[in-house]
Amino acid sequence: METLAQTIAALDEFLAGRLPEAWSAAVASGEPGAVERVRVELDAADFVRELGEAGWVMPHWAVEHGGRGLATEAARAVMDRLADWGVPRLPTGSGTQLAAPAILEWAGDDTKRRFLPRIASGEERWCQLFSEPGAGSDLASLATTAERDGDEWIVNGQKVWTTLAQDAEFGMLLARTDADVVKHRGITYFGVDMNSPGVEIRPLVNIAGEHEFNEVFLTDVRIPDLYRISPIGEGWSAAQTTLSAERFTLSGTRQRRTRSDNGILGGKTLDEVIALARAHGADADPVIRARIAALWTRQQVLRWTIARTRSGGAAGSITKVLKAETNQAVQEL
Repeated sequence: METLAQTIAALDEFLAGRLPEAWSAAVASGEPGAVERVRVELDAADFVRELGEAGWVMPHWAVEHGGRGLATEAARAVMDRLADWGVPRLPTGSGTQLAAPAILEWAGDDTKRRFLPRIASGEERWCQLFSEPGAGSDLASLATTAERDGDEWIVNGQKVWTTLAQDAEFGMLLARTDADVVKHRGITYFGVDMNSPGVEIRPLVNIAGEHEFNEVFLTDVRIPDLYRISPIGEGWSAAQTTLSAERFTLSGTRQRRTRSDNGILGGKTLDEVIALARAHGADADPVIRARIAALWTRQQVLRWTIARTRSGGAAGSITKVLKAETNQAVQEL
């Protein structure tokens, strides 16, 4: 059995062979911004694909699922090492964060082998097809239907607010498979090929002219039963796995050594705000100084709270709220 030292040595060898020559020196220098300056030489998508194909993106997954079968301690050491190198680590889309937890917990072995390796490499990016025009906060009221037809399911319905559907190869789909039972029990969770006949994506452009959200219309879309992620009728429970993972991700517990360590989801970090205050002479204002001190304190509390809630679940929701409030306060300042 490979030792932890051998695992880390194998990872270092892999990284050194695939990163620009200047990358190692930039990491060793410890200079802020050094890695960012050489990052422009790297094709991030190709690098993450190779990382995933080698099993390093999800090292704790089984080898047959696209991982390396590492125990928790070794997998955490690998992720720490990747953070030390400052490399892009996850594919774009929500496959690793949201689809994979449900697939791992609920899907059959053949379905896991079909989806997980391609998620780990980023070959197939995922979007989330949960919300509908009449099923937002009351998600279990969804009206999209899936009817069994031999080894396939025929899906009809509409989804809305689907993030980056235009870039995704697959979607996490909730559909009603039994209308005669209590609404939470008549739902099944599928993976749907977004390039299937009958899938129509219509952009929802925001006030800034950005295209992130979409409406998705499904008309007689055929889905193989192999792509069914949950047991029939247990889609609501499987969806809770995805939704818990989403809260966990947005809480910041999945982030490490990134801008999110400064307690933000977007916009300027507190360090950048302090630099702005100094540049404009506002750092001498006692009110501004007090606000900065309060936010700095709040961010320390946020870091400690995140450290206590690595198990996710409801605790992840707490840090999600705290992170959002802190970010809003930073941006207002």
